[in-house]
Amino acid sequence: MNRFAVIGAGNAGATVAAHLKMLGREVSLYDVIESQLTPIIENDNTITLEGNIECVGEAKIDLVTMDLASAVEGADLIICTTAAHVHKYVANDLAPHLQEGQMVMLNPGRTGGVLEFKKILKERNCPVDPLVVESQTILYACRRQGAVVNVFGKKRVVRCAGLPQGKLPRFEKIIQSVFPEFVLAKGGIWHTSLDNIGMLFHPTPTLMNLGRMESGHPFDYYIDGFSPSIAALVEELDAERLEVAKAVGVELPTAVDWLEKTYGAKGKNLYEALQNNESYRGIKAPMFSDVKDKLGLRYVIEDVPTGLVPFAELAGKFGVATPAIAAIIDLANVIYATDFRKNGRNLAQLGLERMSEDEIRGL
Repeated sequence: MNRFAVIGAGNAGATVAAHLKMLGREVSLYDVIESQLTPIIENDNTITLEGNIECVGEAKIDLVTMDLASAVEGADLIICTTAAHVHKYVANDLAPHLQEGQMVMLNPGRTGGVLEFKKILKERNCPVDPLVVESQTILYACRRQGAVVNVFGKKRVVRCAGLPQGKLPRFEKIIQSVFPEFVLAKGGIWHTSLDNIGMLFHPTPTLMNLGRMESGHPFDYYIDGFSPSIAALVEELDAERLEVAKAVGVELPTAVDWLEKTYGAKGKNLYEALQNNESYRGIKAPMFSDVKDKLGLRYVIEDVPTGLVPFAELAGKFGVATPAIAAIIDLANVIYATDFRKNGRNLAQLGLERMSEDEIRGL
């Protein structure tokens, strides 16, 4: 029986850990933030799984800890569910603890997750060359409150890819034994990295709804937060995303097609497809009253540097114009008083700076 370690005890991490335990697997759950673990520890290491999922009930996690070495000791598969912009810190901390045969799954990897993670492991002189896998997105639409996680819906198919490719068969066997929805992408890491829906559904609607989030009036993020105009703008970003993917040699579905394939939500445009997605209904937008609170909005601080920035960088490398993507990055830079292009997954951070177009396509 395989052992799993989950890094990150947020919405996705708590759900993955509980689901794995409900499936009878040995599971450890790690987080660097004590307050993330406290409600679970105080509940006798138990997470309650509720909602639209085939197994509901209480799941007692075998180990809940802030000790990374203990969490990953003996684990066959380490599933990292942290926000993608902290993957580099996870890789740095994990490097000395990885053992031969262990595998790491970035769930999700966003854009360039595998490349960034493996580059840092090498720089930290990791004693082994582990398989690092990225998934295109998380499996669930879910939210955690204390020691309870509610699943609003589960995706039908989630693509994954990793390096080195020769180690993928063992990963496929293990992941399919618990989550058959995860399937290997035929197009490799560019298929998963460029099919990054988070970069479409997160930064733009969040930036456009900041005033609403400050108003104190709750609203459904994906249903109310996507007005027809905002959805149309996101479709412009989607068109640019597909052009970049085409230049790299990957054919991808539009965001509208993705919603239908993933959730069965149909519509003649993005606005209609989102309105028809029952799995998104009830997912509330973040609310805040202090302007400083916006600094913690993951939909910006994660998805701009690990989604929009690498897309803009690849676009420049391949000569593709992306004015809409550039405009959202610029807006985020101004509002957040930072330089996401400098601090995000640029070509240098991904190890692509000196590579030719053909070398990049061949990864």
